[in-house]
Amino acid sequence: MPLTPLRKTLVSGAAIVTTALGCTLLAAPSASAVGSSACTKNVRDETWNVTNTFKSRSVIQDGPGYKYKNKEELFGGAPFRVYCKTKKSGITWYYGKHLNGGIKGWLDYRAFEDIGT
Repeated sequence: MPLTPLRKTLVSGAAIVTTALGCTLLAAPSASAVGSSACTKNVRDETWNVTNTFKSRSVIQDGPGYKYKNKEELFGGAPFRVYCKTKKSGITWYYGKHLNGGIKGWLDYRAFEDIGT
């Protein structure tokens, strides 16, 4: 069956859209956020208050490490619901949720008083 001009246009257009979409997907940056999948040990769900005894503020990270994107700054007294933890490069990281802001992410052990590593 010969292609009519309209059919040729539709086929060409579909090929262009498919190619453009494929290139866009290949060029898109991968997600860098790491959720609870990085946890190595569950923690009984508890709400801990940020104490910042080591430093003046703590920052919720996108993943368990300082190389991840900063999500939210927390000051002393902020309630943080802890779900689990992991250890990366000798530092213990806790995954949870800031109860006042609803932001989920990772805080290092120094955000909490007397928790240890």
